[in-house]
Amino acid sequence: MKIAIIAFFSKYKRGPQRVTEELISKLSEADNVESVSIIAAKTEKDYVSPSLLRDDKVSLFVVDSFLLPWTFFRAVKLCKKSDALLVFHPCYASWLWYRLCDFQLLMRFGILPKAKWVQMLHDVVLDACPEDFGVSKGTTLYKSIWINWINYFAHLPARYVAISESTKMEAMRYWGLPADKITVVHHGSSITPKNPRVNFGSKKILMVSDISPRKNQLRLIEAFELVHQNNLCSGAELMIVGLFRRDIPGFESTLRDIRRRNRGIKITLTGYVPDSEILSLYEEADIFVYPSLYEGFGLPVLEAMACGCPVIGSNVTSLPEVVGEAGMLVDPYDVEALARAMSAVLQDDELKREMSRKGIEQARKFSWEKASAELLAVCSEVAEKASQQKGSR
Repeated sequence: MKIAIIAFFSKYKRGPQRVTEELISKLSEADNVESVSIIAAKTEKDYVSPSLLRDDKVSLFVVDSFLLPWTFFRAVKLCKKSDALLVFHPCYASWLWYRLCDFQLLMRFGILPKAKWVQMLHDVVLDACPEDFGVSKGTTLYKSIWINWINYFAHLPARYVAISESTKMEAMRYWGLPADKITVVHHGSSITPKNPRVNFGSKKILMVSDISPRKNQLRLIEAFELVHQNNLCSGAELMIVGLFRRDIPGFESTLRDIRRRNRGIKITLTGYVPDSEILSLYEEADIFVYPSLYEGFGLPVLEAMACGCPVIGSNVTSLPEVVGEAGMLVDPYDVEALARAMSAVLQDDELKREMSRKGIEQARKFSWEKASAELLAVCSEVAEKASQQKGSR
Protein backbone atom coordinates (compact mmCIF):
# COMPACT_ATOMS: atom_id res chain seq x y z
CA MET A 1 0.00 0.00 0.00
CA LYS A 2 1.17 3.52 -0.83
CA ILE A 3 0.12 6.14 1.70
CA ALA A 4 0.33 9.91 1.20
CA ILE A 5 0.26 11.93 4.39
CA ILE A 6 -0.51 15.61 4.85
CA ALA A 7 0.86 16.71 8.19
CA PHE A 8 2.04 19.78 10.04
CA PHE A 9 5.24 20.09 12.05
CA SER A 10 6.58 22.66 14.49
CA LYS A 11 9.75 23.50 16.37
CA TYR A 12 8.12 22.83 19.72
CA LYS A 13 6.44 19.46 19.36
CA ARG A 14 3.02 19.56 20.99
CA GLY A 15 0.65 16.62 21.26
CA PRO A 16 -0.61 16.48 17.63
CA GLN A 17 2.90 16.69 16.15
CA ARG A 18 4.21 13.95 18.43
CA VAL A 19 1.24 11.75 17.57
CA THR A 20 1.85 12.30 13.84
CA GLU A 21 5.49 11.24 14.03
CA GLU A 22 4.77 8.21 16.22
CA LEU A 23 2.10 6.93 13.82
CA ILE A 24 4.13 7.61 10.66
CA SER A 25 7.04 5.69 12.18
CA LYS A 26 4.85 2.70 13.04
CA LEU A 27 2.98 2.72 9.71
CA SER A 28 6.26 2.59 7.80
CA GLU A 29 7.22 -0.58 9.71
CA ALA A 30 4.18 -2.50 8.44
CA ASP A 31 4.99 -5.22 5.89
CA ASN A 32 2.07 -4.29 3.63
CA VAL A 33 3.06 -0.60 3.43
CA GLU A 34 5.20 0.03 0.37
CA SER A 35 5.79 3.75 0.83
CA VAL A 36 4.85 6.72 3.00
CA SER A 37 5.01 10.14 1.32
CA ILE A 38 4.87 13.07 3.75
CA ILE A 39 3.57 16.35 2.32
CA ALA A 40 4.60 19.32 4.47
CA ALA A 41 4.91 23.08 4.13
CA LYS A 42 8.34 24.52 3.30
CA THR A 43 8.31 26.53 6.53
CA GLU A 44 7.98 23.30 8.53
CA LYS A 45 10.32 20.90 6.72
CA ASP A 46 13.20 21.43 9.14
CA TYR A 47 11.02 20.28 12.03
CA VAL A 48 10.33 16.82 10.64
CA SER A 49 12.18 14.33 12.82
CA PRO A 50 15.34 13.10 11.01
CA SER A 51 14.68 9.59 12.34
CA LEU A 52 11.55 9.39 10.16
CA LEU A 53 13.42 10.24 6.99
CA ARG A 54 16.12 7.65 7.60
CA ASP A 55 13.53 5.00 6.75
CA ASP A 56 13.82 4.03 3.07
CA LYS A 57 10.03 3.82 2.81
CA VAL A 58 9.50 7.41 3.95
CA SER A 59 9.95 10.44 1.69
CA LEU A 60 9.29 14.16 2.18
CA PHE A 61 7.51 16.30 -0.41
CA VAL A 62 7.84 20.01 0.40
CA VAL A 63 5.03 22.32 -0.64
CA ASP A 64 6.22 25.84 -1.34
CA SER A 65 3.04 27.28 -2.79
CA PHE A 66 0.14 25.99 -4.82
CA LEU A 67 0.46 29.16 -6.89
CA LEU A 68 3.44 27.51 -8.55
CA PRO A 69 2.01 25.21 -11.25
CA TRP A 70 4.75 22.56 -11.03
CA THR A 71 4.31 22.24 -7.25
CA PHE A 72 0.56 22.01 -7.64
CA PHE A 73 0.63 19.28 -10.26
CA ARG A 74 3.34 17.24 -8.52
CA ALA A 75 1.34 17.25 -5.28
CA VAL A 76 -1.85 16.24 -7.08
CA LYS A 77 0.00 13.46 -8.94
CA LEU A 78 1.50 12.16 -5.70
CA CYS A 79 -1.90 11.93 -4.05
CA LYS A 80 -3.52 10.27 -7.05
CA LYS A 81 -0.80 7.60 -7.21
CA SER A 82 -1.29 6.78 -3.52
CA ASP A 83 -3.80 4.20 -2.32
CA ALA A 84 -4.88 6.31 0.65
CA LEU A 85 -4.50 9.97 1.62
CA LEU A 86 -4.11 10.27 5.39
CA VAL A 87 -4.55 13.84 6.65
CA PHE A 88 -3.15 14.63 10.09
CA HIS A 89 -3.52 18.33 9.34
CA PRO A 90 -6.39 19.57 11.58
CA CYS A 91 -9.60 20.29 9.71
CA TYR A 92 -9.78 23.87 10.97
CA ALA A 93 -6.15 24.75 10.21
CA SER A 94 -6.71 25.27 6.49
CA TRP A 95 -8.65 28.50 6.98
CA LEU A 96 -7.06 29.73 10.16
CA TRP A 97 -3.34 29.18 9.69
CA TYR A 98 -2.19 26.87 6.94
CA ARG A 99 -2.85 28.02 3.39
CA LEU A 100 -0.22 25.85 1.75
CA CYS A 101 -1.73 22.44 2.39
CA ASP A 102 -5.36 23.10 1.59
CA PHE A 103 -6.30 19.93 -0.27
CA GLN A 104 -9.89 20.23 0.82
CA LEU A 105 -10.85 22.43 -2.10
CA LEU A 106 -9.19 19.97 -4.47
CA MET A 107 -11.36 17.22 -3.04
CA ARG A 108 -14.46 19.35 -3.10
CA PHE A 109 -14.15 20.08 -6.81
CA GLY A 110 -13.06 16.59 -7.84
CA ILE A 111 -9.41 17.34 -8.64
CA LEU A 112 -8.43 14.78 -6.03
CA PRO A 113 -10.50 11.68 -5.22
CA LYS A 114 -12.24 12.15 -1.88
CA ALA A 115 -12.82 8.38 -1.72
CA LYS A 116 -9.18 7.99 -0.55
CA TRP A 117 -9.36 10.66 2.15
CA VAL A 118 -8.87 9.49 5.76
CA GLN A 119 -9.03 12.47 8.16
CA MET A 120 -7.51 12.30 11.63
CA LEU A 121 -9.84 14.00 14.07
CA HIS A 122 -7.81 15.28 17.02
CA ASP A 123 -10.63 17.27 18.60
CA VAL A 124 -13.49 19.66 17.89
CA VAL A 125 -12.04 22.36 20.11
CA LEU A 126 -13.06 25.17 17.76
CA ASP A 127 -16.68 24.21 18.39
CA ALA A 128 -16.40 23.31 22.06
CA CYS A 129 -13.93 26.03 23.18
CA PRO A 130 -13.59 28.72 20.47
CA GLU A 131 -12.16 31.12 23.05
CA ASP A 132 -9.00 29.03 22.96
CA PHE A 133 -8.47 30.46 19.47
CA GLY A 134 -9.46 33.97 20.45
CA VAL A 135 -12.80 33.83 18.65
CA SER A 136 -16.42 33.83 19.72
CA LYS A 137 -19.28 31.79 18.31
CA GLY A 138 -21.25 34.98 17.84
CA THR A 139 -18.74 36.69 15.57
CA THR A 140 -19.20 37.07 11.83
CA LEU A 141 -15.80 35.40 11.28
CA TYR A 142 -16.87 32.28 13.15
CA LYS A 143 -20.31 32.03 11.57
CA SER A 144 -19.35 32.92 8.01
CA ILE A 145 -16.13 30.90 7.76
CA TRP A 146 -16.21 28.04 10.23
CA ILE A 147 -19.90 27.19 9.90
CA ASN A 148 -19.54 27.31 6.11
CA TRP A 149 -16.56 24.95 6.36
CA ILE A 150 -18.73 22.46 8.26
CA ASN A 151 -21.51 22.77 5.70
CA TYR A 152 -19.27 22.37 2.63
CA PHE A 153 -16.35 20.22 3.74
CA ALA A 154 -17.09 18.21 6.90
CA HIS A 155 -18.76 15.36 5.01
CA LEU A 156 -16.09 15.00 2.31
CA PRO A 157 -13.59 12.55 3.91
CA ALA A 158 -14.31 8.89 3.26
CA ARG A 159 -13.55 8.16 6.90
CA TYR A 160 -12.68 10.02 10.08
CA VAL A 161 -10.37 8.56 12.72
CA ALA A 162 -11.23 10.06 16.11
CA ILE A 163 -8.74 9.78 18.95
CA SER A 164 -11.41 9.12 21.60
CA GLU A 165 -15.05 8.14 21.95
CA SER A 166 -15.65 11.61 23.37
CA THR A 167 -14.27 13.26 20.23
CA LYS A 168 -16.40 10.97 18.05
CA MET A 169 -19.57 11.88 19.95
CA GLU A 170 -18.81 15.59 19.72
CA ALA A 171 -18.10 15.39 15.97
CA MET A 172 -21.49 13.75 15.56
CA ARG A 173 -23.06 16.48 17.70
CA TYR A 174 -21.38 19.54 16.19
CA TRP A 175 -20.80 18.41 12.61
CA GLY A 176 -23.71 16.05 12.11
CA LEU A 177 -21.45 13.17 11.04
CA PRO A 178 -22.92 9.64 11.04
CA ALA A 179 -21.47 7.22 13.59
CA ASP A 180 -20.37 4.72 10.93
CA LYS A 181 -18.15 7.34 9.30
CA ILE A 182 -15.97 7.70 12.42
CA THR A 183 -13.59 5.04 13.75
CA VAL A 184 -12.04 5.52 17.19
CA VAL A 185 -8.30 4.84 17.50
CA HIS A 186 -6.84 5.72 20.88
CA HIS A 187 -3.31 7.11 21.17
CA GLY A 188 -0.41 5.20 22.58
CA SER A 189 2.36 6.38 24.85
CA SER A 190 5.93 6.95 23.75
CA ILE A 191 6.90 5.97 27.30
CA THR A 192 7.01 2.23 27.97
CA PRO A 193 5.04 1.54 31.18
CA LYS A 194 7.47 1.24 34.06
CA ASN A 195 7.29 -0.56 37.40
CA PRO A 196 4.94 0.94 40.00
CA ARG A 197 6.61 3.51 42.19
CA VAL A 198 7.14 2.86 45.87
CA ASN A 199 8.97 5.94 47.12
CA PHE A 200 7.42 9.40 47.16
CA GLY A 201 8.15 12.58 49.05
CA SER A 202 9.10 15.31 46.55
CA LYS A 203 5.78 17.07 47.27
CA LYS A 204 5.82 18.27 43.67
CA ILE A 205 2.54 18.63 41.82
CA LEU A 206 3.11 18.65 38.06
CA MET A 207 1.05 19.79 35.09
CA VAL A 208 2.38 19.45 31.53
CA SER A 209 0.37 21.41 28.97
CA ASP A 210 0.27 24.52 26.86
CA ILE A 211 -1.10 27.39 28.91
CA SER A 212 -4.50 28.50 27.60
CA PRO A 213 -8.05 29.09 28.94
CA ARG A 214 -9.35 25.57 28.33
CA LYS A 215 -6.37 23.97 30.08
CA ASN A 216 -7.68 25.60 33.28
CA GLN A 217 -4.41 26.69 34.86
CA LEU A 218 -6.18 29.65 36.49
CA ARG A 219 -8.34 27.40 38.68
CA LEU A 220 -5.34 25.17 39.29
CA ILE A 221 -3.29 27.92 40.91
CA GLU A 222 -6.33 28.98 42.94
CA ALA A 223 -6.72 25.39 44.15
CA PHE A 224 -3.01 25.15 44.93
CA GLU A 225 -3.29 28.20 47.17
CA LEU A 226 -5.74 26.20 49.32
CA VAL A 227 -3.32 23.26 49.33
CA HIS A 228 -0.49 25.55 50.46
CA GLN A 229 -2.63 26.85 53.31
CA ASN A 230 -3.19 23.28 54.56
CA ASN A 231 -0.54 22.75 57.25
CA LEU A 232 -0.40 19.03 56.47
CA CYS A 233 0.79 19.87 52.94
CA SER A 234 3.54 22.32 53.82
CA GLY A 235 6.42 22.42 51.37
CA ALA A 236 4.33 21.44 48.36
CA GLU A 237 5.33 22.88 44.97
CA LEU A 238 3.24 23.35 41.83
CA MET A 239 5.13 23.08 38.53
CA ILE A 240 3.37 24.08 35.30
CA VAL A 241 5.34 23.03 32.22
CA GLY A 242 4.41 24.52 28.84
CA LEU A 243 4.34 27.58 26.64
CA PHE A 244 1.74 30.33 26.81
CA ARG A 245 -0.35 29.60 23.73
CA ARG A 246 -3.23 31.90 24.59
CA ASP A 247 -3.54 34.61 27.25
CA ILE A 248 -5.75 33.64 30.19
CA PRO A 249 -7.74 36.64 31.46
CA GLY A 250 -6.79 37.31 35.06
CA PHE A 251 -4.06 34.67 35.23
CA GLU A 252 -1.06 36.94 35.83
CA SER A 253 -2.88 39.22 38.28
CA THR A 254 -4.24 36.22 40.21
CA LEU A 255 -0.77 34.67 40.36
CA ARG A 256 0.68 37.94 41.70
CA ASP A 257 -2.05 38.16 44.34
CA ILE A 258 -1.54 34.56 45.42
CA ARG A 259 2.20 35.07 45.79
CA ARG A 260 1.65 38.28 47.74
CA ARG A 261 -0.85 36.66 50.11
CA ASN A 262 1.14 33.49 50.71
CA ARG A 263 4.74 33.95 51.73
CA GLY A 264 6.95 31.16 50.42
CA ILE A 265 4.35 29.58 48.15
CA LYS A 266 6.05 27.57 45.41
CA ILE A 267 4.48 27.99 41.96
CA THR A 268 6.92 27.49 39.08
CA LEU A 269 6.18 28.21 35.41
CA THR A 270 8.97 26.51 33.48
CA GLY A 271 8.01 27.33 29.89
CA TYR A 272 8.93 24.79 27.23
CA VAL A 273 10.82 21.71 28.44
CA PRO A 274 12.23 18.98 26.11
CA ASP A 275 10.67 15.53 26.24
CA SER A 276 13.77 14.02 27.84
CA GLU A 277 13.46 16.39 30.81
CA ILE A 278 9.70 15.94 31.09
CA LEU A 279 10.27 12.21 31.62
CA SER A 280 12.36 13.01 34.69
CA LEU A 281 9.63 15.31 36.00
CA TYR A 282 6.99 12.57 35.63
CA GLU A 283 9.23 10.23 37.62
CA GLU A 284 9.92 12.80 40.34
CA ALA A 285 6.48 14.36 40.91
CA ASP A 286 4.22 13.06 43.64
CA ILE A 287 1.11 14.00 41.65
CA PHE A 288 0.31 14.76 38.02
CA VAL A 289 -2.73 17.01 37.77
CA TYR A 290 -4.67 17.77 34.59
CA PRO A 291 -7.81 19.87 35.27
CA SER A 292 -8.51 20.59 31.58
CA LEU A 293 -11.98 21.75 30.58
CA TYR A 294 -11.76 20.05 27.20
CA GLU A 295 -9.47 17.38 25.69
CA GLY A 296 -9.50 15.40 22.49
CA PHE A 297 -7.47 12.70 24.26
CA GLY A 298 -5.05 13.86 26.97
CA LEU A 299 -1.67 12.37 26.05
CA PRO A 300 0.27 13.81 29.05
CA VAL A 301 -2.09 11.96 31.39
CA LEU A 302 -1.27 8.65 29.71
CA GLU A 303 2.46 9.41 29.84
CA ALA A 304 2.29 10.28 33.53
CA MET A 305 0.50 7.01 34.31
CA ALA A 306 3.10 5.08 32.29
CA CYS A 307 5.73 6.56 34.61
CA GLY A 308 3.79 5.51 37.69
CA CYS A 309 2.90 9.06 38.70
CA PRO A 310 -0.46 9.32 40.54
CA VAL A 311 -2.95 11.21 38.37
CA ILE A 312 -5.74 13.65 39.17
CA GLY A 313 -7.75 14.61 36.08
CA SER A 314 -10.98 16.23 34.98
CA ASN A 315 -14.18 14.21 34.89
CA VAL A 316 -15.14 15.67 31.49
CA THR A 317 -14.68 14.91 27.76
CA SER A 318 -12.05 12.26 26.98
CA LEU A 319 -10.13 12.13 30.26
CA PRO A 320 -12.34 9.50 31.94
CA GLU A 321 -11.57 7.22 28.95
CA VAL A 322 -7.84 7.64 29.45
CA VAL A 323 -7.69 7.58 33.24
CA GLY A 324 -10.31 4.88 33.79
CA GLU A 325 -10.33 3.86 37.46
CA ALA A 326 -6.60 4.43 37.85
CA GLY A 327 -6.73 8.00 39.13
CA MET A 328 -8.97 10.59 40.72
CA LEU A 329 -11.46 12.46 38.54
CA VAL A 330 -12.81 15.81 39.71
CA ASP A 331 -15.07 18.57 38.48
CA PRO A 332 -12.61 20.98 36.78
CA TYR A 333 -14.83 23.97 37.63
CA ASP A 334 -14.76 23.19 41.37
CA VAL A 335 -11.63 24.76 42.85
CA GLU A 336 -12.23 23.38 46.33
CA ALA A 337 -12.76 19.82 45.04
CA LEU A 338 -9.49 20.04 43.11
CA ALA A 339 -7.69 21.29 46.23
CA ARG A 340 -9.16 18.47 48.35
CA ALA A 341 -8.02 15.85 45.84
CA MET A 342 -4.46 17.19 45.70
CA SER A 343 -4.26 17.45 49.50
CA ALA A 344 -5.60 13.92 49.99
CA VAL A 345 -3.04 12.38 47.65
CA LEU A 346 -0.13 14.44 49.01
CA GLN A 347 -0.83 13.25 52.55
CA ASP A 348 -1.27 9.54 51.83
CA ASP A 349 1.75 7.57 50.58
CA GLU A 350 -0.21 4.31 50.50
CA LEU A 351 -2.79 5.95 48.24
CA LYS A 352 0.02 7.17 45.99
CA ARG A 353 1.40 3.63 45.69
CA GLU A 354 -2.04 2.24 44.85
CA MET A 355 -2.63 4.96 42.22
CA SER A 356 0.82 4.32 40.76
CA ARG A 357 0.09 0.59 40.41
CA LYS A 358 -3.33 1.18 38.83
CA GLY A 359 -1.90 3.85 36.53
CA ILE A 360 0.72 1.45 35.16
CA GLU A 361 -1.97 -1.16 34.50
CA GLN A 362 -4.15 1.39 32.73
CA ALA A 363 -1.26 2.69 30.61
CA ARG A 364 -0.54 -0.83 29.34
CA LYS A 365 -3.93 -0.81 27.58
CA PHE A 366 -2.64 1.81 25.12
CA SER A 367 0.21 1.49 22.63
CA TRP A 368 1.37 2.97 19.33
CA GLU A 369 1.62 -0.53 17.86
CA LYS A 370 -2.08 -1.08 18.53
CA ALA A 371 -2.99 2.41 17.31
CA SER A 372 -1.03 2.10 14.06
CA ALA A 373 -2.49 -1.34 13.31
CA GLU A 374 -6.02 0.01 13.75
CA LEU A 375 -5.24 3.08 11.65
CA LEU A 376 -3.72 0.96 8.89
CA ALA A 377 -6.85 -1.21 8.86
CA VAL A 378 -8.96 1.90 8.23
CA CYS A 379 -6.64 3.05 5.42
CA SER A 380 -6.74 -0.41 3.83
CA GLU A 381 -10.53 -0.50 3.93
CA VAL A 382 -10.81 2.98 2.41
CA ALA A 383 -8.23 2.13 -0.29
CA GLU A 384 -10.09 -1.04 -1.23
CA LYS A 385 -13.43 0.77 -1.54
CA ALA A 386 -11.81 3.57 -3.58
CA SER A 387 -10.33 0.98 -5.95
CA GLN A 388 -13.70 -0.71 -6.35
CA GLN A 389 -15.37 2.60 -7.14
CA LYS A 390 -12.73 3.40 -9.73
CA GLY A 391 -13.09 -0.02 -11.34
CA SER A 392 -16.88 0.25 -11.55
CA ARG A 393 -16.76 3.44 -13.62
